[in-house]
Amino acid sequence: VSFLDQDSKFISAGDDYNLCGWDLKSRKNTFKLKGHEAPVKACVASYGGQRVISGSWDRTVRIWDANTTNCLWTIQHEALILGLSFSEESSLIAVCCDDKTSKIWDNRTYEEISTLTGHDNSVTCATQNGTMIATGSLDKTIRISDIRTGSLLLLLSGHTAAVSSLDVSTDGHKICSASWDKTVRVWDVHAGTYRTQGPRVMYEHEGCVSCCRFADNNEKIVSAGYDKTVIIWDALATKKRHQIRAHGSWINGVAMSRDSKWLLTCSKDRTIRMWNVSEADRMPVVLHNKLSMGYKFTECVDCSRTFKVEQRDLIETGEELTQCVYCRMPSREYYSVQMGTPRETATEPRTSEEVTQEA
Repeated sequence: VSFLDQDSKFISAGDDYNLCGWDLKSRKNTFKLKGHEAPVKACVASYGGQRVISGSWDRTVRIWDANTTNCLWTIQHEALILGLSFSEESSLIAVCCDDKTSKIWDNRTYEEISTLTGHDNSVTCATQNGTMIATGSLDKTIRISDIRTGSLLLLLSGHTAAVSSLDVSTDGHKICSASWDKTVRVWDVHAGTYRTQGPRVMYEHEGCVSCCRFADNNEKIVSAGYDKTVIIWDALATKKRHQIRAHGSWINGVAMSRDSKWLLTCSKDRTIRMWNVSEADRMPVVLHNKLSMGYKFTECVDCSRTFKVEQRDLIETGEELTQCVYCRMPSREYYSVQMGTPRETATEPRTSEEVTQEA
């Protein structure tokens, strides 16, 4: 699943050999792209949603015009295609294959640029930033290479099972990886702290993790997997912020809108679901999870924000709270006056003569 056209539309790929275009507002199917002869396992948008790139088990990559639904170009491969990556900056397409290689194609000239080798098993995923490309594999490793020359820059090891998904932060400093070992890991490839401290590892999923994405200016990470849940992480603290029981079967794809407000999840249960993660605290499913843990929630009488009432709040106040912490706080003017008053009313130190006269 991938967003198109300024996040007002999105595209999904399925095992029915087709790609479907959807309108975000009406939530209706607006077009179909037909031509693949096997399940479509990857799709990405390019050129502001004007084109769609798809990869299939029929061993072809196809580039489509999203407006006319015409297939503009077909690339035939000798191996099954397991994943795709596209960079608007370089206009290069990375094709992940089960023959242990990644093929790099120029989306403007339709020419093959390079073939990346080195993995000991099928290449499952890739992500790009500038001249750098990171590829993940069933061999449990992540290889960071120069996208044009294919020369190896870094080799990241640590996962104990296949690497299923990769994403690079917008500044190119960090890479997040998802794995069948039930973990999400964050690698600081800019500072290189993973060399001495290892990657930051996040354990919360109860099954294989199938996908991960940076969001909200690299401050969050979204992951999902075979445990049917979506977890939103604090990327800096590498701690769980929200967990959503999102589908009735395993989740195989997520996509985040540019403004980090909308999250799309697609699943083996044949559904695509849209979530407003900017108000995750007010999601019914999130509230239900917290209530099941014994938390008590109420709605603020002033701003209507849902907030948690803790036992210590009841003990301190002696009564149930009706305002959230933000509405209970005094205004900024209050603080400026209160903090300014001592300085304004403070008297100058008295001289020894004044003290003597007073005595």
